[in-house]
Amino acid sequence: MAETDILVTRETKRSYGLVRGTIAILCLGLPFLGRQRIQVTTERVIIESGFLTKVRDDVEVFRIRDVVTTQPLWHRLLGIGDVIIKATEGRTEERHTLRGVPDPIAVAEAIRQAWNQAARPRSATNIDG
Repeated sequence: MAETDILVTRETKRSYGLVRGTIAILCLGLPFLGRQRIQVTTERVIIESGFLTKVRDDVEVFRIRDVVTTQPLWHRLLGIGDVIIKATEGRTEERHTLRGVPDPIAVAEAIRQAWNQAARPRSATNIDG
């Protein structure tokens, strides 16, 4: 079965926090440099970030164990939030934080939907005959 997109976000509004955001605006004037692009497919969550150095992190859906959203008051006012994906790689747990995601609840639900589809056993084909 081919991999299909469930959700694709454009550049997310990166959450720097009050102090780091102020420093970024005053010193650099370019707070957009750390934005992320998120793509949720039926098989993986793809996280791309960076400006000068691009980083792509693929999280296989079957490895996901939990999805948590956080949305402090000032994030709710901006309509953004953070989504934390907890996954396992062997015996260790990985944490992938998607910062400043617009509508974080919808993103978390899309990831859960992909995980539920991957976790459901596929219909068995008739092997005997």
